[in-house]
Amino acid sequence: MTTPTIVILQEYVPQYRVPFFRRLIELGAQNGVEIQVAAGVANKKQHQRQDGVPAEFIIPISQKEIRIANLRLVFRRVRSILDSADMVILEQARRNVDAYWLLLSPWRRKRICLWGHGRDFVTSPSWFKKQAMARLTQAADWFFAYTDASRDSVVSIGFPTARVTVVQNSIDTTDLEEYVAGVSPAQLSDFRSKNTLGTLNAIFIGGLDESKRLPFLFEACRSAYRMDDRFRLMVVGGGYLSETVKNLAKSEPWLRYLGPLFGREKALAMAAADVICMPGRVGLVAVDSFAVGRPIVTTDWPWHGPEFEYLEDGKTCVVSADEESSYADALMSLITDRQRLHGMQAACRSTSKRFTTEEMAARFFGGIQQALVSGNVQKDRTWRLPTDIG
Repeated sequence: MTTPTIVILQEYVPQYRVPFFRRLIELGAQNGVEIQVAAGVANKKQHQRQDGVPAEFIIPISQKEIRIANLRLVFRRVRSILDSADMVILEQARRNVDAYWLLLSPWRRKRICLWGHGRDFVTSPSWFKKQAMARLTQAADWFFAYTDASRDSVVSIGFPTARVTVVQNSIDTTDLEEYVAGVSPAQLSDFRSKNTLGTLNAIFIGGLDESKRLPFLFEACRSAYRMDDRFRLMVVGGGYLSETVKNLAKSEPWLRYLGPLFGREKALAMAAADVICMPGRVGLVAVDSFAVGRPIVTTDWPWHGPEFEYLEDGKTCVVSADEESSYADALMSLITDRQRLHGMQAACRSTSKRFTTEEMAARFFGGIQQALVSGNVQKDRTWRLPTDIG
């Protein structure tokens, strides 16, 4: 029996995906399936996050990006890589031009699968963009859904439930948990002294871009500081707004910009915080919050990522009204109520074992095995292009 070859195409491989791909490749090797990951490099905006990393398993591909008005298109040279593939797995993304000829070609002979959000969670796309996403999704032979809500989204447009695998999107937090557990009281004291923190400390961690709603966050934190001058906000991350945040930190007594942090440094900063502030898009930071035992304070803003469903208001997070003063009130109410805070921190830690890279890789590989033995579903697909899929 020949070894089936699976090729996963990525625009680039961010640092947080490396452990997942390594484990998925291992599972394939243990079960007679060759899994390859082919990827380009981060574009300028992605590179500013400083999370793109080289990895020994990545097969490099040449790609070019063009912009037409607000439309971003990515062209990749992938034919030679895909020639020997039995199955191809793509990101569910309209921008990747190769997705159209791979999925919509009437002469296609390979199984083509998608993985992703299921719909546009974090933006409100045009009618045309919704139709393009629906058409691509419907054409796939299998769908690897990030979460239950992602599965429900593709099923709602007629995709067969039996051909969807919920992978429970996650990141590897093993090291982060161990690093946080290993932080000593002396290390915490030194860190807080070095960064002139107060006794009420919050942290923002993530890409510094518009989706994180930093102006909203900073206005709310100004109000929090006026309520109690012991309050401090640490900002950890990189992005095109880095310089703006760095300059603001020079004039705001409550703001500390620490830049991008990884490994033990990231763990120490998170251990020094009481809560995570995230009024904008909540995505995989939910998994980080469980790993370090720090509840998220967020808002009922409608554009969170699918991983927002992992959180439980009042138990592992606080969801305020989408208004700066309401957010400041919710933040200070939690951070000053130490008994309530410690209870929510414990609830976060107890939830962490449910969301792991090991579990995600196992679910994903199980879906690959099912997709390999499934029939060609293009012959009996019921097409349904709704006027709205979100």
